Amino acid sequence: MRARIIFLGASIALLPQMSFTKEIDRERLNPILGSIVKVEAIAASGNLSLGSAVSLAPGKFVTNCHVTLHAERISVLAGGQRWPVAGQLSDTLYDLCLLDIPGLKNLPAVSVRRASDLRQGQTVIALGYTFGASLMAQAGTIKALHTLHDSRVIQTTTPFNSGASGGGLFDEDGELIGILTFRLPGASAYYFSMPTDWLPTDIDNSEAYTKITPLSGPPPFWAHTNDALPYFMRAAALEANGDWQGLIRLTETWAAAEESNAEPWFMRGQAYSHIDRNEAAIKAYKNALNRDPTFAPIWHNIGEAYFRRGDRSEVINTYNVLKKLDTELAEDLAVKCGL
Repeated sequence: MRARIIFLGASIALLPQMSFTKEIDRERLNPILGSIVKVEAIAASGNLSLGSAVSLAPGKFVTNCHVTLHAERISVLAGGQRWPVAGQLSDTLYDLCLLDIPGLKNLPAVSVRRASDLRQGQTVIALGYTFGASLMAQAGTIKALHTLHDSRVIQTTTPFNSGASGGGLFDEDGELIGILTFRLPGASAYYFSMPTDWLPTDIDNSEAYTKITPLSGPPPFWAHTNDALPYFMRAAALEANGDWQGLIRLTETWAAAEESNAEPWFMRGQAYSHIDRNEAAIKAYKNALNRDPTFAPIWHNIGEAYFRRGDRSEVINTYNVLKKLDTELAEDLAVKCGL
């Protein structure tokens, strides 16, 4: 069975306008708005796929490969004009494609930040051409950072939808931290972005780009059948559906397969908390902390578990550790536990 993942291509084309959610200060985003363009990819059948792209260097833009997968002709819209794409450099496994657009060397390139610098809970902003109609900015937070290969896939609460594929995920300073890529259906906090760590390194190598033709190569890791998906994706689907027993079973397999990874133990603790098995949750959180003592949400959750147990001294000890790692989470724990 193929996993029910939604990728963000659109099939209509409208003139863009800028829209903002009320939580976002437009003045803080102005410097990077001109770095986002709309992508139109036309297949041999005539089908049109819409997406977004971000300027990384003069004439070089990144988008998702699933936007351009079947294209025989690609153009982008910027400044009220349409610009042809001359070549493409693809990494289909990570769903990241670079577009060579010689006519658009004047657009500003964004600054890039690595995933290793990110933390759960920090504010982020998603920018993309939702439904291919308008450049939409949505604010949210990082819900989770999922270890995969040599980096971390970014899960956020920032809503994005059709046409936003290839758009940018930015921190509060306007630095690019990820590329908007896919979401789980029917879930409000399960939006995933590819980390900038996976951007192709030979962006300036003109010989690396090929002419525009339908792409070949492996499918993106997130588009496999369910049993071939990364563990964090299977776990996210179970969490979104409230299948706590299924999540516990999965984390047993996950923890055995990735012994040094704190995340399966963290998610097992969350699952036990939801079914009121508080001592089992504490044990799971302790296993998570043994693997990553700097993972602030674990300290927050185990503090809540100690509070439910009535162990105020452990809550205080946990709070003192947590406030050195994440002051906002520490304050939240203090409020919830009456410290």
